[in-house]
Amino acid sequence: MNELEKLVKRAEYLRENDLITDAEELVRVALEEYEGSWQLWSELGHILSRKQDFVYAAEAFLTATNLEPNEFWPWLNLGHAQRALGDYDGAIEATENALRIESDEKELYLAYYNLARYNALMGRTEEAMNLLKTALENDESLRKWAREDSDIDSLREEPGFEFLVES
Repeated sequence: MNELEKLVKRAEYLRENDLITDAEELVRVALEEYEGSWQLWSELGHILSRKQDFVYAAEAFLTATNLEPNEFWPWLNLGHAQRALGDYDGAIEATENALRIESDEKELYLAYYNLARYNALMGRTEEAMNLLKTALENDESLRKWAREDSDIDSLREEPGFEFLVES
């Protein structure tokens, strides 16, 4: 493991253990030396998201996608940040970019689930239901989320919704 990988792992550890200030400080110092590291920019986006600073989180994730446009997770996380800012079109665009990248099936269906959420928030019921169906029929672990996710509340009375989440 090289020095950059160690820094990223350390920052992840700090963030996952709620040492957010320490994680942010570590990443900001590391970025002085590794400014071109998409991994550090992505980690900064996670840290800022935890701080509910979604404007700068989105900027950090966008920087990560500019540095490495062929990575799935920075795009998906940019979509999360855009959603938190109420920019549903931006969230959809970022998530669609994630879908253009080769990824495993679990990631693919998580992206479809997120697209369903963002479309539901925009009142695009038919599109949201189709995306949700694709996600839930292919990844049963997402059904628990769908039962509790307020982003898709507008879909709960739709024909077939209960069948999808309970199957």
